[in-house]
Amino acid sequence: MSLDALLRLVTAVDVRWDEELTRAVVRLADDRFVPLLVRLCTGPRPVALVALDGLATLHPGSGAVRALAAVFTGSVGDRRVHRAASRALVAAGPAAVAALLPYVPWTVAADRRLRQSLAWFLGRADCGTRRAVGMLTEFLSDPCSRTRGEAAASLGLRGDPAAGPVLQRALAHPDEGVRARAATALGRVGAHDATVQLRQSAAHDPFPTVRDAAAAAVRALAARGR
Repeated sequence: MSLDALLRLVTAVDVRWDEELTRAVVRLADDRFVPLLVRLCTGPRPVALVALDGLATLHPGSGAVRALAAVFTGSVGDRRVHRAASRALVAAGPAAVAALLPYVPWTVAADRRLRQSLAWFLGRADCGTRRAVGMLTEFLSDPCSRTRGEAAASLGLRGDPAAGPVLQRALAHPDEGVRARAATALGRVGAHDATVQLRQSAAHDPFPTVRDAAAAAVRALAARGR
């Protein structure tokens, strides 16, 4: 049976979708099945997880964003579904950013777990590095330390040296997780001005995770040169 015929069959017949059948469609890796997977991602949890993972590999485009954003914002209590929706939204491209902007940096609707996921998303989203750095910088002032840590890590992933000064300030954060992630990010963005501060953290921070991250950042900066 051709893929076109299979597509007509599964969309015309009232198929009872289960996890295995959804997996079979995902394995085809054909973007013509994106609308079907978008519909399935709002269904029962096992099927939704498979559909979301499939969409994350298919670059679903703007047509999928509304449904994916609804799953993303409505699934903060289910970590696996929420993470799968996050990955699918990254794959959906710039339209996903526009759909999630109302929740950035934090609003009444954006609870703590949602803010953490948004900080993760902005490290990977197709929205332009400078724009993402601006939003992530706001997240570094979030009331939740975990969100600040996620923002620091995402700034490192963006790789923009402009994030260096705010990441240096994050090295003094009272939470060791934020400090460790800020140290790693400073190495990734090439913040040579932070070398002295990183060496101090590597020598004197009371937490070994921070000391190790700072020492690794110093080595990364030395390897990059100037």
